[in-house]
Amino acid sequence: MVRFAAPAGVAPTAADRQQLAARMNAAVGTTLTFVRPMSGGAFVYRLPAPLAVDQVAAITQSLAALPEIDHAEPDTVLNHTGIRVNPSASAKTPNDPDFADQWHYRYVPEEEEGINLEPAWAITTGSASVVVAVLDTGITNHADLAGRTVPGYDFISNSGMGNDGNGRDPDPSDPGDWHETGQCGSAPAESSSWHGTHVAGTIGAASNNSSDVAGVNWQAKIQAVRVLGRCGGSSSDIIDAVRWAAGLAVPGVPANANPARVLNLSLGGGGTCSASWQSAFNDIRAAGAVAVVSAGNSGDNADFYTPASCPGVITVAATDRYGWLAWYSNYGSTVEISAPGGDTWWESDGVLSTLNSGAKGPGADSLAFYQGTSMAAPHVAGVAALLLGQQPGLTPAQVSDLLQDSARDFPDISDCSPSSCGDGMLDAYLALLALDEGGPTATPTATAPMPTATATPAATATIGPSPTATAT
Repeated sequence: MVRFAAPAGVAPTAADRQQLAARMNAAVGTTLTFVRPMSGGAFVYRLPAPLAVDQVAAITQSLAALPEIDHAEPDTVLNHTGIRVNPSASAKTPNDPDFADQWHYRYVPEEEEGINLEPAWAITTGSASVVVAVLDTGITNHADLAGRTVPGYDFISNSGMGNDGNGRDPDPSDPGDWHETGQCGSAPAESSSWHGTHVAGTIGAASNNSSDVAGVNWQAKIQAVRVLGRCGGSSSDIIDAVRWAAGLAVPGVPANANPARVLNLSLGGGGTCSASWQSAFNDIRAAGAVAVVSAGNSGDNADFYTPASCPGVITVAATDRYGWLAWYSNYGSTVEISAPGGDTWWESDGVLSTLNSGAKGPGADSLAFYQGTSMAAPHVAGVAALLLGQQPGLTPAQVSDLLQDSARDFPDISDCSPSSCGDGMLDAYLALLALDEGGPTATPTATAPMPTATATPAATATIGPSPTATAT
């Protein structure tokens, strides 16, 4: 990703870029191919073949040394932040309401350390005027998401990565992100994850409809913005999608008729926040959009992962059913708040949401327990949308402050602390009280534990942990 230096504020013409091509190629010792303009005044160039990030970083340093270039950085590949789940032998898809298995929505101290939604829903179930963008693998036509969406967009420019036979287009449905052995580096073959469908269901599955599961927000609309496909998604595509989701212009893409107030990015890769990423988040924050991102699943300091390390976003770590930092979750000072990500060592301790049974392409609707910081982030996105539904004039900074200031203390048994897991555990009820009463003055209202139902997945789709980012 290259941003040219002069003249200030004026993008170079094709003729200008052609004149610079020889100098750029000479500086890096290889041939760079122009691909397209991107948002933020930058341009995407392709190397003859994919290289490791450190090799591409050396190339971009050589480019940045040219006086005509203001900034250059690798176009890294990011992946969703869910973790592979192997369903138990007794698993089955229920045909009855499954809220009983959604412990992550309730609060029973040290038993169900969820986000305390039941008393929150007595205050509000959301507003249809709020749009939440899900930047992910796209979504499937799950019955529990029917009527819950507004038009989105497919931002995957690489047809091979897109797995749908084309590049960018207005169809953000998920064709599946399955791959065979050798198609994604050294990764073994995997079936489709339907990751975006699971994330979308947590944010806003149709609720109180006597079917399947509930979502955090019963009214807000979901906008599928497809950025992850086979082997992940490129930074340049995701950065463009971030701006588009918030209603900002992207070259070659129609304007978003339904700009989102909340963006959920359950994805990540290695490396600290770059100038291109930070510029995009600065732009959408100025436009009034809240960015919620997963901390990552490497059990490491989130300072070394993107977009988790970017200032101005709400970075979410994952806790288990009992309020402990989940074994896989990233942590550290860049984390703002924690939310349930689950732990499927005991399958029913995972996060239950919508899925699909297809191994490759879409099959039948299903439900599944997943775990990951990918599952924690949409809880926060859904509650952020509840707040904006009550007070649409809230700024992104005010939403972040409300969530953090009202966060519930970690339970005494937890290994979490503010230095590692953010300001506390997401509490929807206390956040709404803080909004309505001017401050989180009440103590959490605990609810009685629900009986455990047998809601288990028909899908065998799995999600893998985020690999080290590669560059193209």
